Amino acid sequence: MSLPRFPVGRETARVAAAIGAIAAVVTWPLLRQAAWALPGDLGDPVLNTFLLGWGAARMLGGFIGVWNAPIYFPLKDTLALSEHMLGVAVFTAPVVWLTGNPVLAQNLAFFGSFVLAGTGMYLLARALWGRRDAAFLAALAFAFAPHRVMHVPHLQVLMSGWMPLSLWGLHRYFATGSRRSLAVFAGSFAALAMSNGYFLYFFSVPVVLIVVCELARSAMADSPSGRFRMPWRNVAELAAAAASILALIAPAALAYVRVRRTFGFRRAVGEMEAFGAAWSDYLRIPDGLWLWSGILEKGLGERALFPGVTIVVLAAVSAVTLAHSSWPAGARRPAAWVWHLGVYTVILALAFWLSAGPSVPGPYWVMLRVLPGFDGLRVPARFVVVVALALSVLGAAGAAWLFARLRPRVAGTAAFVLGAAIVVEGFGGPVYMVPFRHDQRVRSQLNAWIESGPPGGVVELPIVGPAFEPFTLAYQYNTLLHGHPIVNGYSGYGYGLQDFLGGPGSPLTDPDALPGLLEGLRSIGVRYVVVHQALYYDRPEFGWRDPKDLVEAIDRAAGTRGRQFNDAVAWLLDAPKPRLPVDESSLEPLTVTASMAAASAMPDRVRYAFDGDIRTKWLSAAPQAGGEWVRLTFGGEADIGRLVVLTSPFGVGDYPRGMVIESESADGSRMTLFSASFLPSLLAGLATGAAGAPAVLDLPSNRSRALWVRQTGRSERWQWAIHELQVFRRRSR
Repeated sequence: MSLPRFPVGRETARVAAAIGAIAAVVTWPLLRQAAWALPGDLGDPVLNTFLLGWGAARMLGGFIGVWNAPIYFPLKDTLALSEHMLGVAVFTAPVVWLTGNPVLAQNLAFFGSFVLAGTGMYLLARALWGRRDAAFLAALAFAFAPHRVMHVPHLQVLMSGWMPLSLWGLHRYFATGSRRSLAVFAGSFAALAMSNGYFLYFFSVPVVLIVVCELARSAMADSPSGRFRMPWRNVAELAAAAASILALIAPAALAYVRVRRTFGFRRAVGEMEAFGAAWSDYLRIPDGLWLWSGILEKGLGERALFPGVTIVVLAAVSAVTLAHSSWPAGARRPAAWVWHLGVYTVILALAFWLSAGPSVPGPYWVMLRVLPGFDGLRVPARFVVVVALALSVLGAAGAAWLFARLRPRVAGTAAFVLGAAIVVEGFGGPVYMVPFRHDQRVRSQLNAWIESGPPGGVVELPIVGPAFEPFTLAYQYNTLLHGHPIVNGYSGYGYGLQDFLGGPGSPLTDPDALPGLLEGLRSIGVRYVVVHQALYYDRPEFGWRDPKDLVEAIDRAAGTRGRQFNDAVAWLLDAPKPRLPVDESSLEPLTVTASMAAASAMPDRVRYAFDGDIRTKWLSAAPQAGGEWVRLTFGGEADIGRLVVLTSPFGVGDYPRGMVIESESADGSRMTLFSASFLPSLLAGLATGAAGAPAVLDLPSNRSRALWVRQTGRSERWQWAIHELQVFRRRSR
């Protein structure tokens, strides 16, 4: 069945200009402050600005190293720990190249998301229902939907305009067989998927439904006998389109697969349920929604899903249009009207159902079991975007029927009133803009010093994790200016090393631990330590009442005075010492049983250090005093070549403040195999991102009948715990 025809180019340009003019008012004062401020807050908008700047820089380098974003040093594939935003960066990169201002790029993308959403929806509704006025109402409903107010910081969610544009291409393909339209569908789908990983999955729901329905309809229409006859040409061309989409998103998909395999990132079902929608959430509004504030209850987090009354009423009116008798004489209804109305009604119902997530039995559970990576998505409530898509399409159908019953002048007045109502319902007040300089002038000298220095990582203090602090994203943004990776960072997942250094058991709060800490940082490639003194004031949780005391402590531990840059003090650490090679092939695991182990305290729990379960542990049951030990006895003499200590993320603060490992020979004499800070091994383990943060202790050749592992440090608060201890011996030659 054919779709209504219209002059796409001129008409679309006028609609885009109109949507842009309205968006300029609704988002005021965004455009006026676009070069030096960010919308909403200094959280996700700074992250998005960093991502767009990083993407632009890597494009100039042919995308080499794009997945190794300069955060969470020395981890790899760190860009895949959050939305990569490359689908947006492709369009904003010229802005960054010409102006050097990623802040401006972020804000133009933010503004452009409204124009894209409105224009894409106009094309879709115009093609389905045939009326300009009704299509423009749909454009307003999708571009200025109330849920967008709560997503002001989330540029990736606002980039939903590719959805209706993609469906426009898909419907035109089925109506005309145009491969150009199929290319519009595939390109828009790929751009959507490369802008928001959630939408790769969520948007697949309406796409699959439409494709299946259209293929079934074509199969029945092409068969004179009424029997099912598969349209193989369409199937082949759709398969080619799907392959092209997969090819475009494959590099990103492979990066996420690598991260998933390395770190096992999956969201717990309980977490998904907490971020799923209840039906009552569709009656709750985002904070700041102007018209309904004080009338409707505010929603929590991303569960403020109120769609607006006007578009819901128009969508309900569309049900009346199913009957031919409801149409006035002389009014012509598009041929596929009932078919498309039914399809989008099903899409609306499915999206509403799926937005509840796994808390409601149904298709969400099927998708969790069938779709790889779907269990990495935390917020099912973001299906509200598909709900808004379907409501806008159905609302346009209701409006088209209504306007067909009115005289042209009355219809025009009604369209104006309804359009104004839709925009007012979605208005969240002037956009709150927070100053953020793209050149970070306040730390320009510090950035220049780091940029001119030798390669290596940077750790900036204070450091926090996994809690969010705006200064973490400021550190992250500044990597674009000085060009060095940082240990710090913010993404959808935490980083064990950052969490440890910023956590309650951090060695940063212990002056005696700083030499071992600096040695550990050097061993993983960190060359720069920066202390931002102003950030420590009135923040006792960072461990230092006066940051000058921390600076003096690092001076002593580093053996040199730091350089002053305004309030910041920075140190250049020595290059890491070369590590002696280890013959890994000569090592084999040695099974340790509870009968082989003894301990200075809690002897009944020592078996938990060797039970293969990192959730259990042996512990000293008292603060570290310097005399704790664990002794392993072997059946005969063994050359113990390596110990690996595994630690739960929740117990990393119980690391030994000092460590000595001794070999006991058959005659009872002892030889020291290791006597140093445990921190370099612990930091190296945390820096791998691997489960258990494997701290590796390589030992010199020995002939041990028993092995003593001693804790020699002191702590007023922390006990010593071993969650899992693995022993490796050298094979005899």
